[in-house]
Amino acid sequence: MQIMFDANCTPGIYQFQGKDFEFPDLTSVLCPNCKEDHLKRHGFYSRYLICKDFEGEIFIRRYCCHKCWRTVSLLPSFCHPKRSYGLLVIFKALFEFYTGTNIVSLALKNFLSSTGVKVSRQLLLHYRRRIEKNISDLVAAISAIRSVRPPPASETAGIKESVRQFLLDILYPQDDSLKIFEQSRITYLTPYAI
Repeated sequence: MQIMFDANCTPGIYQFQGKDFEFPDLTSVLCPNCKEDHLKRHGFYSRYLICKDFEGEIFIRRYCCHKCWRTVSLLPSFCHPKRSYGLLVIFKALFEFYTGTNIVSLALKNFLSSTGVKVSRQLLLHYRRRIEKNISDLVAAISAIRSVRPPPASETAGIKESVRQFLLDILYPQDDSLKIFEQSRITYLTPYAI
């Protein structure tokens, strides 16, 4: 299980501090799985991260419940669960495609020139399929966070227009992603039930 938290720093600073980073302390928290024992520190694992101006390994803090033996990892908000590319890279690649030309090669070229990060056609297609699959849940989650009624599903708008409007409505991708995850346990690309 992963819990996202606001690292409040860049990936480079996070990597530089390594295991000395001031992670949130979950030792007073009951296990989210069994709710019978407090979590204990359980070391770290490393994962690869690709972001604008950063590419490398970072440490992820782990906790463990000694009752059910499930682990909980603290994932910084600039990461995306189960993805090597950072959250802002994924968001900007999708944003470039859906709000730009809707032409894959041109969107990728514009994205590369603005971020310096190379994303393949296949990866963009994968991201597009995932966000289109999750768009109704994402719209409902962001509407709940902002305490507004979700817009009515338009028969003519279609999924691509819904994704485009959702991406345009996100003002702070990292903050909104963290709020969506805390509210509904989903991310832009992955239904992420705990």
